[in-house]
Amino acid sequence: MTSWIRPAPYDASAASLTEHAHAIGEVMAGHGRLWLGPFDPPAQLPAGFEDAALVVPTSGSTGAAKAVALSRQALLASQDATASLIGHGYWLPLLPPTHIAGVQVIARAHRTAQVLGLGGPTLPRPLPDLRGHFDSTAFVALAEPALAQAQEAGLPALTSLVPTQLTRVVTGATGADARARAVLRRFTAVLVGGAATPQEVLARARGQRIAVRTTYGSSETAGGCVYDGTAPPGVRLRIDGADDEGTGRLLVSSPTLALGYLFADGSSEAIGTELATSDLASLDAEGALSVLGRADDVIITGGRKVLPQDVERAIDRSLMLRGLVRSAVVVGVPDAEWGQRVEALVTLEAGVEPAEAASLVRSALRTTEVPSFMIPKRVHVVQELPLLGIGKIDRSAARRVATDLTDPAGG
Repeated sequence: MTSWIRPAPYDASAASLTEHAHAIGEVMAGHGRLWLGPFDPPAQLPAGFEDAALVVPTSGSTGAAKAVALSRQALLASQDATASLIGHGYWLPLLPPTHIAGVQVIARAHRTAQVLGLGGPTLPRPLPDLRGHFDSTAFVALAEPALAQAQEAGLPALTSLVPTQLTRVVTGATGADARARAVLRRFTAVLVGGAATPQEVLARARGQRIAVRTTYGSSETAGGCVYDGTAPPGVRLRIDGADDEGTGRLLVSSPTLALGYLFADGSSEAIGTELATSDLASLDAEGALSVLGRADDVIITGGRKVLPQDVERAIDRSLMLRGLVRSAVVVGVPDAEWGQRVEALVTLEAGVEPAEAASLVRSALRTTEVPSFMIPKRVHVVQELPLLGIGKIDRSAARRVATDLTDPAGG
């Protein structure tokens, strides 16, 4: 019988964050195993999974429920690789500690204490309450005490954001937004990952002298395993089945790889020494990584390939849509004639008339370099885009929403 630490369901309160931080600390000290999986743990770990120290849910949203099992050695390899790039420091946790990105922020703080011989993890005291809506005012209230404590400890201040959080801070036009940017500049490194960050947002952040570091990784790689497009020592990237443009499925070899997957029915699947990711990517002559999107998200319409991120970036960059469209996701829905039809879900800024949104988006895209076959045939206005637990777009749910809005009868 395998014994697991199982915190109460996370509710974003300070008490809940504290409970999770303590559990992560037990894993880092080698004193326990932490189960954060989406189903009850098995009574006995399968062969090959005996070293599992942390089990987290995947960010996928299709197929059978599964969890990723990571060894303590993989976690340490990830934390030490991160520290070799940005140093050990004082971490402000702003992500839920129920997925690998949020877990690793806290785990890195415990690792810093181990390496530097400190009495406790380099985390804010007390830990913050994260139940409120994240905006610039909330960020400043959370960040300023952490910065003061980091300075007192003589350590650089570090944090990690999802792209949506970074975007809100760097693109906002209010006085509170300006103050938040000034506060964010005081962090030695701001990791941003979990989903593709618009290049315009990264450029604005760097122009504002915010020390943004982009990360690529997944639960299967124990979080970030590529920083600013470059793999650290020990991580090997290659492209499988590259097309004429050098784009294919990304394969990763790394000491941070998970042991494999555990399923709700008690079965398991080992990963081995190389992870076949779900991402389409390319490597330039210097080996720098560019991730184009998930292979499963590619839309095939009339025999032609559409990367939804290309259309989303065009919407985000359009000056015609600036101040009108807040966010967008592009998906493919079944179509009898074309195989799949390109559609979009958008959220609008306050005061924008929903009835005009569809024609505005389509008209704006016609003025860009987006080919006509990639322009969404339908644009649906929604209150919020469906998200996964870590704040990433849930594309499977978005496809279902678009399909239902296109054909409410489901026929």
